Amino acid sequence: MKALIVYYSMSGNVKQTAEAIAAETGADLLALYPVKAYPDKGAKKYLWGGKCALMGDKPRLQPYIFSADRYDTVILGSPVWASSFTPPLRTFIEENRATLAGKRLAAFVCYMGSGDQKALKKLKKALNVERLAAEMVLNEPIAKPKEENAAPIAAFCRELTAQ
Repeated sequence: MKALIVYYSMSGNVKQTAEAIAAETGADLLALYPVKAYPDKGAKKYLWGGKCALMGDKPRLQPYIFSADRYDTVILGSPVWASSFTPPLRTFIEENRATLAGKRLAAFVCYMGSGDQKALKKLKKALNVERLAAEMVLNEPIAKPKEENAAPIAAFCRELTAQ
């Protein structure tokens, strides 16, 4: 299995999780960055990010290289914003819809409050799939002891490599 983890991370939770998955599976990493960064502090962070997620925004991304033919599996990673996945990931999906359709897809989300299952459901809908090869949710992985996240990450990785 040759996999790529495509992710957006604001506070580092998704980045840390993506790196842990990559370390276990040998997957490559592709971090997404919007051209115009989101506010990352205070009430603006939640209001602006939540509004953008609810409205289904698709921000312009900084240039990235996605060589779809190199990968059979694409793993998508996102924080949960307003019970949805983030706009940068939405942009990536829209820009690569045709090539993603032929790939084995998996996803993980990191959340603070709630909305994790709704976010995965919306992600599947955006991808036009009913089922993902593997899926995982983690609650604030940076704030939790590493051991607490090790088991779900290992199970996610086993699910990815078993198929």
